[in-house]
Order: sequence, then structure tokens, then C-alpha cells
Amino acid sequence: MMEKEDLQSVSVADEDVINDDVAVFIDMNDAVEIQVDDDLPMDVDEDNDLSGSDKESKGVSGRDTQTVDIVADMSKIQLTSHTDSVYTVAAFVENGQLSILSGGGDDQAFQYKIPLISDIITKKVESLTNRHTDTVSSVAYNMAYISEDLKKTPRLAAVGSYDGSIIIYDPDTGTQRTKLEGPSDVEWISFHPKGGTVLLAGSGDGTLWMFHIPLNRCLQVFVGHEQAVTAGCFSPDGKWALSASSDGSLRIWAPKTGLNKHVFRLGKAGLTCMASKGGTDGRLVIVGSEDGQAHVCHIGSKKLVASLRHYDISTNRLSKINDNTMAAENVEGDEEEDIEYPMSVEAVGFSPFQPNWCATGGIDGKLKIWDITNAQCRQVCDPTTINVNGDKSNTDTDTVIDSITRLMWHPTAPVVFASTINNRVRVWDARNGNLLHTLTGGSTTEQINDMDVQFLPNGSAIIIIAGDDKVVRVFELDINLLTQTQTTTGTAADTDMQS
Repeated sequence: MMEKEDLQSVSVADEDVINDDVAVFIDMNDAVEIQVDDDLPMDVDEDNDLSGSDKESKGVSGRDTQTVDIVADMSKIQLTSHTDSVYTVAAFVENGQLSILSGGGDDQAFQYKIPLISDIITKKVESLTNRHTDTVSSVAYNMAYISEDLKKTPRLAAVGSYDGSIIIYDPDTGTQRTKLEGPSDVEWISFHPKGGTVLLAGSGDGTLWMFHIPLNRCLQVFVGHEQAVTAGCFSPDGKWALSASSDGSLRIWAPKTGLNKHVFRLGKAGLTCMASKGGTDGRLVIVGSEDGQAHVCHIGSKKLVASLRHYDISTNRLSKINDNTMAAENVEGDEEEDIEYPMSVEAVGFSPFQPNWCATGGIDGKLKIWDITNAQCRQVCDPTTINVNGDKSNTDTDTVIDSITRLMWHPTAPVVFASTINNRVRVWDARNGNLLHTLTGGSTTEQINDMDVQFLPNGSAIIIIAGDDKVVRVFELDINLLTQTQTTTGTAADTDMQS
């Protein structure tokens, strides 16, 4: 584990400390448009090619990508509008209709409307009008943030691209509302949770941009990161902007002033992903790192709460050496350094069911459930050792590493969804680490790049995935039935053991 002194929590001057009594994060009477000098020198990361064509060279799973393994396609709907890898997807369910936004390497974004109340599968496909000049990297809806007392708030769909533009659409008609420009490229976008009319965007040049959409203005540019801003969002109360970077830092920003209120320096390894709204007060943030750790920070106290070691290189060294058919005693010096370990944590999330639980998913293919109160790992969800009945046997997958790309918690149950590079979505019981179900998409050689899950009042989960096979797939799963079956199976097993 990293030494304590390497995990510094750096504070700003006393007069800039966070004021938790701030009621409104922005006063529109004080808002001004920022003029940005495009000539400012910035360290731009030019390696933004996310093409799936070079997946074989990444060496994550060790699979020969020339061999196509065909499995059952369990998806209910396949959307095939894209002509290149699909990198991002967002969904929203309203009045019995599923709306989906998708974007991909073909520089296009599509919106789909699918009724859920009919047994007949029909879909409306809209090719959103703006043709980008680079990969569409991020999409988002704001409808989840429009409350009953904000009915006049505009409904928005946002599409961000590596060409530096963000296009705002009317999700009901598919027509373009406005075009926002500023970042050198757009890595991700996130709406403000109070009303959804302010948008935060992270860039590969190390900056964050904040836009007010109805005014079509850039309200703030946050400058301070030294490398790409890989993940970010507003705090759940909307008072702060949060960002994680490849420079190894997590930063807290004041949206009204643009000041950097606090920096968590979490080591030299780049940060890959972020999730917020953790802990009993909802003010915990977790970030995943390329060095196999996840760090939990409190944005109010500005303290590092825990560093969770998802991947321990010391305990995995021998097994990795054996996987490469090398004798441990023959590996010395530089030869051992040449071995690539599946360390990076690529997905993180807090449990709404139990706010002191969180999950980490890595390129080692394992999903780990943690208790933040004592920083202990509760369960290791490993598909190569645990089957659907909880038996220790390799019945779910083959033996290659099936790296996790995204994870999402169920809002009211101890259930986690995890998507993988081998075109699978696994559903885990976080209480005991049992695998409840595995969804497959027709091939085990196509990576899932993004996933969204929508939950219906009847207990069903609608899982939407976007992958390298150019397809957006929609699955439906009865979570109530899965958890009931798990409970029944567990009770029967206990009875057999007692008898």
C-alpha cells in the first residue's frame, strides 16, 4: 500500500475554506461571460483515438482477437445505426417510453424512442442533425434533475465530442437548441443536479468548462490540472464542482468564483473514474486509479477517508508470472518490470442501499465490495470462481481476464451490475458475492464501452450497453425474481447443510 506521506491532502488559505452554509452555488445576476484566450499554452494530450481496431495491442485480456467466440445474444433490442464503435450511451424512462442517446467513433449521435408498454417492439430512430468532425465521446439527459416545482425548466439532451463542441438538443423533438464551444476536446459531460440547466465538461487539455445553457454562456473555466480531466461531476448538493485527472489529483472547485478550494494529491498514478454521493451525509467521493487503488475522500472535511487496495501486486506477482509461463526464480530485474499487471481500477460506485458500502471494478476482472467504515473488503466477486449458485467452480466464463468497464448499483437492493470487455453484463449480490445472472451479447470478443441502467416500478431493470461491435443493446431483467430465487436457493442450501 502507498505510504501515508504520499497521500497528501493539500488545503488552500484559511479565507478560501469551504463554506458549507452556501445556499446557492451561483447568482445569475453576478454571472459574466468568460473570454478565453485560445493562445494560452496547454499540454494537450493528442492520443484521443479510441478506435477499437487496436484493442488487440492493449493486451488486457490476453485473448486472440482474431478468434470470435459466439454466444447467445440475450438482448431484447439491437440498435444498429452506428457504423463504428459506440463509446457512450445515456437513457431515461418516462411515461412508458425508453429514450436512449448514443455516440460513437463514426462522429455521430443518435436518439432512440422505444415504447415499453407494448408487447410489439417498435422504435423511432433520430440521427441528430449536427455532424461532428471527431468521435462523440459523451452524452447526457437532464430530465432526472427536473423536479415538480421546476416544470418550466427546459428538457435537454447534450452531446459532447472530441472536436471540442457540445450540442444541446430538445429530447422531445430531436431539434438542435444551441452549440457550446470552448474545450480543445470533451472527455465527459455532467448536468447540475439542481434543475439541470448548467453543464460541466472535462477536457483532455486539463481544463473544466461550465456552461449555462438557457443563456448560451460559458460561466466559468477551471484551470489547475496538469493533465487530462478524466472524470467529474457536481457535488450532490450542487455547491461544488469535482474533477479527477490523469495527474493523480482530485480537486474541489467553487463554481461561482472558479477558485480551486482544495486538492487531494493521491499519488503519481492517473485517476480513471469517479463516483459521488457516498456516506451517510452523501459527501463522500471515490476515485479509481491506474495503480490498483481507489481513494475515498470527504469533500466537507477535506480528509482522505480511505485508500482501498483493489489490486495488490505483491500477492498477484507469482500468478501473473505463471500466466506468462515464466519461472519465478528466472525473473530478475528489468525482466520482471516488463510484465504488465492488470492493475487499473476502471469503475467505482457507492451503494444507495447501504451508503457505507462501495464497489470497485478493475481490469483484473474482479468486482470488490468494500465497507468504508473500516476500509475492509467485504466480498470479492470473481466470475472465474463463483457460479450462479455460489459454488466454487469455473462455470460462468472461460479463464481469460474479463476486465470490468462500468458498474452501477441498484437504487434499493444490494445488487451491482458490471459490464466487461468480453461483451457481458454480470449481476452480483453484494451481500454474499454470489453471481445472480450473466447477460451476453452474441460475441465474447467485443468490448462494452459504456452502460446505463434504468429501473422500472415493477421491479425490472432495463440495461443499455454500447460496444465495439457498433451496436447498442437493450436487455430487460426482473431483479425481484432474481433476488427471490437467490434467497430461496440460499435457504435450501442452508437446510441441506443442517440435515
